[in-house]
Amino acid sequence: MKLIQLVCFAGCLGIGWTVQLSSLDKISLDFFPNASVILAARMSSSFIVNIPKCIPSSQFTPTTIRPAVAAVGDKVAMPAVTDTDQIKSLHSSSTAQVYFAGEFKSVSCRIARDLVSMDIDDGNYKLTTVVGYQVGVEVCEKATGSFCNRVLQPSSIYRVNFFILDENAVIRAHTGWSDAIQTNNVTSFTAYDGSFLGRAGGMIVITVLLSVGMFVLVVGLIVAAALGGKKS
Repeated sequence: MKLIQLVCFAGCLGIGWTVQLSSLDKISLDFFPNASVILAARMSSSFIVNIPKCIPSSQFTPTTIRPAVAAVGDKVAMPAVTDTDQIKSLHSSSTAQVYFAGEFKSVSCRIARDLVSMDIDDGNYKLTTVVGYQVGVEVCEKATGSFCNRVLQPSSIYRVNFFILDENAVIRAHTGWSDAIQTNNVTSFTAYDGSFLGRAGGMIVITVLLSVGMFVLVVGLIVAAALGGKKS
């Protein structure tokens, strides 16, 4: 009986029927691990969140991750989404408040354990490390993919949810919605990005020292010119 239900469930997904979020596997994810400075960075039109490095599942083979973004305005409540039909593509519904932002590849944790990694210390090679997923980087009129990762609004609150698809492009799991993430307000000086506080303070100190040094240099040149004029 369970096998028949599973076949029917997969068939419904394949022809585009609505899938209840409660019927999907739930995968835990820390969207901001260890209070990372990079992942905690918030800009006025985008932010960065952690991504699943691998998906632990014995029920299916995870191959694709599809990020969903919910614009919750000035509220911090969870978005009222109960099924996948409520998550739109901005290409077909440009005013959607909950939408899929794109897709990227994923692997299962079993496969990840089988992978062999190497550290290459050579000037001829460039190693790239993926630190997270940036939400809010596309203008939809120029986006060419099936989804659009729309530029975000300043001083607005968003939540992110990663949906996991199997090798047949069927949604099988999701991470649940992240904590509320608020973009910066570019119109207010007091609403700066606090995650860069240390760097901002360091830059202020360097700027002050350079300014003082330049002032002393200018005064010295003036004094030297004055003394040289008296001698002549």
